[in-house]
Amino acid sequence: AGATFISIGRGSAVNEAALAMALLRNQIGAAALDVFEEEPLPDDSPLWSCGDRLLLTAHNADYTDSYFQLGWDVWAANFERHLRGEPLATPVDISAGY
Repeated sequence: AGATFISIGRGSAVNEAALAMALLRNQIGAAALDVFEEEPLPDDSPLWSCGDRLLLTAHNADYTDSYFQLGWDVWAANFERHLRGEPLATPVDISAGY
């Protein structure tokens, strides 16, 4: 099996037990995960048993050369909006889960 599964979206979108089983049974060649259903990944996760066919990263797929500048730009724009009494460009919506 030569396919590689990559997930950098939402951890809840991946059935981690099924993914681990597919890797261990050689049904897929490899996987790379940047997000998990529970973060940090629990010690008892079956993903830990997948060896070098699984790449795990620490939820940082968006870390690029411009990461900090872009973050600062968003913060500064929201601060200016706040000072003007305008809605923030990136509001928190707890009912939507973020």
